Amino acid sequence: MGKSPVFREISPTMPRQLSRLVQPMSQRWLSLDVFRGMTMAAMILVNNPGSWAYVLPPLRHAQWHGCTPTDLIFPFFLFIMGAALPLATRRRVNLGRILRRTLALIALGLLLNGFPAYDWERLRLLGVLQRIGLCYLGAMLILHHTRPWLRRSLMAIILLCYAFLLTAAPVPGVGIDPLTATGNWGAWLDRWLLGTQHLYPLAPFSGQGDPESLLGTLPATVTVLLGAESGGWLQRGGSPKTLAWGGLVLLGLGYGWQAVLPWNKPLWTSSYVLWSGGWAVLALAGLHQWIELWGRRGWCWPWLVFGRNAILLFVGAGLLGRSLRFYRVGEIPLVGL
Repeated sequence: MGKSPVFREISPTMPRQLSRLVQPMSQRWLSLDVFRGMTMAAMILVNNPGSWAYVLPPLRHAQWHGCTPTDLIFPFFLFIMGAALPLATRRRVNLGRILRRTLALIALGLLLNGFPAYDWERLRLLGVLQRIGLCYLGAMLILHHTRPWLRRSLMAIILLCYAFLLTAAPVPGVGIDPLTATGNWGAWLDRWLLGTQHLYPLAPFSGQGDPESLLGTLPATVTVLLGAESGGWLQRGGSPKTLAWGGLVLLGLGYGWQAVLPWNKPLWTSSYVLWSGGWAVLALAGLHQWIELWGRRGWCWPWLVFGRNAILLFVGAGLLGRSLRFYRVGEIPLVGL
C-alpha cells in the first residue's frame, strides 16, 4: 500500500515516529493543537527567561495598564480551551468528569505554588492553573445550561457589570479607588474570602490582592466562551474569513473601550477581554484556513508536541524552573582575555 498524501508531504522533514502527530484525530483539529502548541511555547519562554535583568520588552508584561505580546498568551490559552469545547462536548456531558478535571487543575496549581517548601499557612491559593480550572468549570456549566442567545447575553452582561464594578462602585472600606491593584472589588473579595496570607505576595499586590483574583475569573470565563463561539462557528462549517471579520470587530470594540477602561491583564478588564479575544479569533481563523482547508501540515509537528501535552509541559517547566533556583554554577575566572 502506498504512503498517504499527508505522510508523503511531511516525511522529508519529520522523524517517522512523530508522523502520527499530524494524522487527523477524531473530533480534533490540527490547527487548534498547533495554536495551543505555539501558545505553550511562548508561555514557557516568557516564564523562564534565564535572567529577569535581561528580557526583551515584547517578552515582558505591561507594568500595569497596557498590552504587550506577552499579555496575550494567557487569554490565548483560555480562548483555545473554549474553542475545543464544542468538539469535546458532542458526547453527553458528565458532571463528575468536569468536576474531577477542575479539581485536578486546582491541585496542580497548588503543587506549583507551594513547591518545594509548602508553607500551608502562607500558601498562595490562586494562580494560573486554578483560574484555568475555574474558567473551565464555569464555561462548561454555561454552555450546557443556556441557549445560545442567553449565553451571548450573559457574556455581555458580565463584561458590562464588571466594568461598572471596576470604575464606579465603591469598595467597602476603600471607597472608589478604580483600577488599582489593591483598591478594586476583586482584591477586596480575595482578602475577605481567603485572607491576606494566601494572596500574591509580590508588588504591586503585596498580599492585598491577586492577579488571578476570584472575581476576575468571571471576565476570564467570557474569554473561554468567545473561544467556544468561534469553535462552534467553525464546527458548523462557517467560513474562517467571516470569523476573521468577527475578530476585527472585537479588536475595534476593545480598542475603543480602552479609552475609558484601559487594557489590564491582572484585572482582566472588559476591554482587555475584547482586545485579546480579537487577536485570538484572527489567529484561529488564519490557522484553520491554512491547515484544515488548504492542507498545509508539513510544518506543524514541532508545535503539536507542545500542543498535545500542554498542562504536562506547563507544570514540568514550572517545577524545573523552581528547582534550578537551588543550584548555582561557580564563577570561572577568564584567563587571557
